[in-house]
Amino acid sequence: MKDKTFRALYHIPPSFVEHPLQKRVLQAVGRTQESMVEVIFRVGGFGTYDVSTITFFERGTVLRHIERSDRAITEPFEFEYYEGEEAKQMRVAFHLLGTNWWPPVFEELEGVRTLDGTQWSLSVYTNGTLIHEHHGSNAYPSEWEHVTRLFGIA
Repeated sequence: MKDKTFRALYHIPPSFVEHPLQKRVLQAVGRTQESMVEVIFRVGGFGTYDVSTITFFERGTVLRHIERSDRAITEPFEFEYYEGEEAKQMRVAFHLLGTNWWPPVFEELEGVRTLDGTQWSLSVYTNGTLIHEHHGSNAYPSEWEHVTRLFGIA
């Protein structure tokens, strides 16, 4: 895994704002020129992966996009658009995760070796610039259940 990125290892398409379908969605809701924070959460193992992207816009709205490797060609993406109180709750939930305080790498306990386990990463971008990134292989932050719930990945 050290010589291949998670994205290359699982053939994950480019991040949310670089993907043409999502760019059209952002244009449709009038958000392409707005300042944003984009958080990309990738999780997978043994040939399957999920990628969930939450985009926080400066005007207070939130867009969540989920791509699952096990979906049929006819239904590859899920979009949810939040405004008002729902958007505020999403912002608060993400802030409470405290990702800016997480270590860059989560490692298994010493002496524990899991084969074919779960790899994950969480990347935070502001206007396309990487701010911080975290990843793990069979090791997780204590907030893991909250992370998977917020990003819509069970």
